Amino acid sequence: MQKDTQKFLILVAPMTRIALTRDQSFFYTYRDELFIGTLVEVPIGKRRVEGVVTGCSKDFPRESNFQLRPIARVLEKDFLTIEQLHLAEFISDYYLSPMGIVLKHFLPKRTQMRGSIVAQKTKQKKITTTPQQKKIISTISNSSLNSFDKYFLHITNQSDKFSVLFSLMQEVVKNNKQVLYLLPELLQTPYFSAFIRHFFPASETVILHSKLGKGEFYKHWRDIKSGKIKIIIGTRIALFAPFNDLGLVVIDEAHDINHKQWEHNPLFDTRKASQKLAQEFNCNHIMTSATPRVVDFYHKEHKTGTKFISLNNPKKSKIEVVDMKKERWDKNKSPLSRILISNIKYALKDKKQVLLFVNRQGMSAFSVCSKCREVAKCPTCTRALVSVSKGQYSCTHCNYKQKTTRKCTKCKAPIEHIGIGTQKIQRELNKTFPKARIVVVDSSTMKKTGAHNKLYKDFSEGKIDIVIGTQMITKGWNNNNIALSAIIDVDHLLSLPEYDVNEKAFAFIVQMGLRAGSGKTIIQTFQPEDPTVQYAIKYKFEDFYKEELDLRKILAYPPYTQLIKLVYQDTAKKEVTKIVEDAYKNLSELCKKDENVIISEPHDPLINKIRTKYRKQIIIKIKNNTIPAPLHDFLISQNTKWTIDIDPANTI
Repeated sequence: MQKDTQKFLILVAPMTRIALTRDQSFFYTYRDELFIGTLVEVPIGKRRVEGVVTGCSKDFPRESNFQLRPIARVLEKDFLTIEQLHLAEFISDYYLSPMGIVLKHFLPKRTQMRGSIVAQKTKQKKITTTPQQKKIISTISNSSLNSFDKYFLHITNQSDKFSVLFSLMQEVVKNNKQVLYLLPELLQTPYFSAFIRHFFPASETVILHSKLGKGEFYKHWRDIKSGKIKIIIGTRIALFAPFNDLGLVVIDEAHDINHKQWEHNPLFDTRKASQKLAQEFNCNHIMTSATPRVVDFYHKEHKTGTKFISLNNPKKSKIEVVDMKKERWDKNKSPLSRILISNIKYALKDKKQVLLFVNRQGMSAFSVCSKCREVAKCPTCTRALVSVSKGQYSCTHCNYKQKTTRKCTKCKAPIEHIGIGTQKIQRELNKTFPKARIVVVDSSTMKKTGAHNKLYKDFSEGKIDIVIGTQMITKGWNNNNIALSAIIDVDHLLSLPEYDVNEKAFAFIVQMGLRAGSGKTIIQTFQPEDPTVQYAIKYKFEDFYKEELDLRKILAYPPYTQLIKLVYQDTAKKEVTKIVEDAYKNLSELCKKDENVIISEPHDPLINKIRTKYRKQIIIKIKNNTIPAPLHDFLISQNTKWTIDIDPANTI
């Protein structure tokens, strides 16, 4: 019998990994009633961990001798909201991730901030709208402030987009509700936070992202919970804030791959999870992009639950395609065409700025011996080392670094660098434009705290002439001083063995075209006749999407199927092969009578070894977009060496 001091049974989800086949919450006892969302410390085995209360009921006499353990400490009452817990449960269930791992994303470090934040006052501007914009605003507003409706805004002009969204946000704030505005890329937050404060008070607006100091993050977190903050801007992590009364959710640049968490559990997608959040608060959910994904365009064609609204009158630049075959015939071996160099020269002469997109970091794609053709590879990953400077190589996956001579370690012959990277383009431009102020923007150069803010400040103040960057520069650069944008190697975008390769290439080309506004965009390619390139340079959205949908239907890819990627990894290569082959046999037997399930044979991913661990994968397609019960039970029974990725960002 329990002691009289313990009067309540408390259900707690501990902050630790628990097998999906087991209950994710456990019963403890406590002397007082505890409300759902309370943060506690509980014993698990011989250790103590934090946990969140998910249920509470009065204790009752138990006939067995089984004794429940008491809660060790109550850390903070009503710490998480009921909406946060419901969202965590959804992410855990849909993405097949342990509840404890999911809830860790909802718990900030409870740390006091040093100093104080001084909100810079900015003169408020009036939001002006055109008749077209007013029609869209009216359509969405008339659906009521207290209803869950899904919209997709295909708007190519940034001015149109912000006039519509800011008008809707203003209406929500007037009704004393909050707005969540999600951006895919940390690089966008400095520009957007400065821009939005021209229309909304800085004291009611916060930015949430992973690079904030723990104290500052926790202060913002508490201010959001109290209702003091009305507009919350952020990256994926902002989804987990304790909203007081949410009135609108906006997903900007909805096509962007960074809306999907693809590196660490839980492998959730903000586009999907944020719909659940909007549903919890019974408010509108809006996704917007100048280049919708094919799965989003599908909503327009098939009139599903999402209302698709188009407003396409972009201030688009003229896109010029440069045939690099002709450059080679004219003896130009540089990765920069003569046409591009000429246009950069004119832009710099007019004191204008230039954006150059290169899809790789470093000096090259890989380095190879000129004699024995041995490729320089990372010793812990099956990944070619990237040359970052003379004699310096690094791995983009595990940060392995190696210094070497320019000779092959096997036969001592000279090493050749194949392909192009951001630093190689920088070196080429430094030769041609020695006085130009050039900055490289990629994951390596943006690691330093404050790098994003400094980049935005320097660029907006005209202290940078040329930006060379990877994917992160293809969105959010809205500056009237940009006269030229370019994609150095569009063929690399089109060459990846991925089902949505055309969609991504189309988006990159159009997005770069929109970055230059009324200026000019140059696309360098060895295949100018490629249909995707032709659709993009002419901004033919409808034709491109319809052709892609037809192809996806034939090949059974989203939106006509749901994808699941299963990846097994371990240090023993033979064990990886055997376990994945056994899993494939079991899956095939389990689903052999289900015509809605298509299972690929085990195969190596594009990079089959990362940080000493070998990897093998299986791709599952589900035609009716519903995981059958036997398959679901099989998936959740697998051990932690398996990664289960629902709706993966890539399949290679």
